[in-house]
Amino acid sequence: MTAQHRALIEQIRASAAALARAVEGVPAGAQARRPREGEWSVQETLIHLRNVVLMVQGLRIRRLLYEADPVFADYDEAEFRAADLARAEPIGDLVQMIVTEQEQIAKLLSHLPDDRWQRQGRHPELGAMSIEFLARRVGEHTAEHARQIAETARVV
Repeated sequence: MTAQHRALIEQIRASAAALARAVEGVPAGAQARRPREGEWSVQETLIHLRNVVLMVQGLRIRRLLYEADPVFADYDEAEFRAADLARAEPIGDLVQMIVTEQEQIAKLLSHLPDDRWQRQGRHPELGAMSIEFLARRVGEHTAEHARQIAETARVV
């Protein structure tokens, strides 16, 4: 496995750990408060991230492992986030689902031959997406939201 692919797998694991640490730093009872007008609460951020990691990135990576040139469905993030927010899922459950899914993705990719990382599918609006591209997005997206939650913890 190339050093680049190993680094992507490590980034997936490290970003999940950073997310868990960031959530631990949020004061009790502050998870549903928005830090500023128009910004997401920790709960909204975690719902968004869980949905994207499980139902978009993870699913697309899995399809690329077994399907030739799949076409990915579009995903209405705002609709699903709003519906899931109304269910008030426990914060710990959301974090656990994200961390577990990212570990599963990392395990799947840790045995993937280098020549398979470029397998691609197509999104109707966003174009081609490879396993490598999606793996990079898993780590970057989670790290971005971990930083956001850490900042929110300082503000709320």
